[in-house]
Amino acid sequence: MLTIGRSVNCPSSFYNQRLTVLASDQKHVAIILSYSGKATFILPIVKKLYEKGVKVIQIGKAGSNYYSQYVTYHLSISDSENNRDRMSQFSSHIAMQYIMDVLYGCIYNVRRKKNTKYIYDSIDYMDDRPKD
Repeated sequence: MLTIGRSVNCPSSFYNQRLTVLASDQKHVAIILSYSGKATFILPIVKKLYEKGVKVIQIGKAGSNYYSQYVTYHLSISDSENNRDRMSQFSSHIAMQYIMDVLYGCIYNVRRKKNTKYIYDSIDYMDDRPKD
């Protein structure tokens, strides 16, 4: 998103996630990544975002989750991965990455000319290698 001039916060710590929620307002959109939709630490976050009027996009498997009433949009990924009988989260990781890439492509295309110009105007600053 930064390549098209969009600032994105991806706080990893519990404390910073909650600070980001408190600093959010109705101009923001929150994306919640949760395969199962059952991570209990997310519930107070989505509740507070809902109270503040922040649109929430949840990306995860279809079906039951603990906070669907607070989610504005749900982008579903395959729910065929068994959490108990798997070597690792290969398929869910790939599915999440795919959805994030599609979401970026959609955002990019909403203002395609502006975003393309932004990249074109920024490339010399970002890539300071000598030109051939």
